[in-house]
Amino acid sequence: MKYVLLFLGFSFSIIVFSQTSTTKVIKTADISEIKTAIKKHDFIILDVRTPEEFASGHLKNAININYYDKDFVERVSLLDKQKKMVVYCAVGGRSGQALKKLDALGFHYVLNMNGGYNAWKAQQ
Repeated sequence: MKYVLLFLGFSFSIIVFSQTSTTKVIKTADISEIKTAIKKHDFIILDVRTPEEFASGHLKNAININYYDKDFVERVSLLDKQKKMVVYCAVGGRSGQALKKLDALGFHYVLNMNGGYNAWKAQQ
């Protein structure tokens, strides 16, 4: 009986762990939540603006994949779907659309920056 209870406890632990590790978070977050998240965790920071907009300023360590490029979906598909991600554009429109595509592609944790880069700069 002791071994059965031990086995059941171990099995329950695996089920609980697997459910929490696959929790999906796909949402728009405000600047303060984004800043806190970036400080606490390793994020892919995805800037979906044009290369010209990116060149005028961007978040530290951001990668630029232009939402308007024909190969946008193909290029973002190459990113690690298991890593946490922040996506942003200038004000939130393109990144909101990108958020939907990232969700459909199977990314598990994506925060869309509410207000985009313009809001980020306004709070600096």
